[in-house]
Amino acid sequence: MKTLHQSRFEHFGINVMDIKKMEKFYCTMFGFVASDRGKRFNGTNIVFLTKSANDHHQLVLIDGRPPEAEYSTINQISFGLTDLDELRNAYETLIKMGIDPVDIIQIDHGNAWSFYTKDPEGNPLELFCDSPWHTPQPCRGDLDISKSSEVIMKQTEKLCRSRPGFSTREEWSLKMEKTMARAVEA
Repeated sequence: MKTLHQSRFEHFGINVMDIKKMEKFYCTMFGFVASDRGKRFNGTNIVFLTKSANDHHQLVLIDGRPPEAEYSTINQISFGLTDLDELRNAYETLIKMGIDPVDIIQIDHGNAWSFYTKDPEGNPLELFCDSPWHTPQPCRGDLDISKSSEVIMKQTEKLCRSRPGFSTREEWSLKMEKTMARAVEA
């Protein structure tokens, strides 16, 4: 079966219990701006959020998640950051927003540094930035964002080099380009 090679991921939507609370969280934490809002055909509220003047929406919040929902079916919503300084800033922002540090899991994946926490309705969030190395996944090392970037970089490079399949991110990307080109040809 032929895949849609020209397709690209554009946006996602989640059903929420409290649309105003969720809009405030995503706008405050991640810098989204409401591009549109209104009522859907069935009368539920909908808010379109974006971080790009070229994209009408990247995140859609829709009323309709029942308050008695036992858990979110979302595995994680991930937000990429540029570097360790931005990741550190995000950590501090989460704390200022009232999230208990105990509820922020810090992980060194070797190829990325990540925080895991939850939004106000319990949907799992990942905030991460890429490292300059690659190691096969899954990989779970210790991360302490209070350490200097230099210390974290040395720790991560040591972790990655200790595992089979180590490469730089650039080497890994070149390998993936070849793998993807072969897949398109097939």
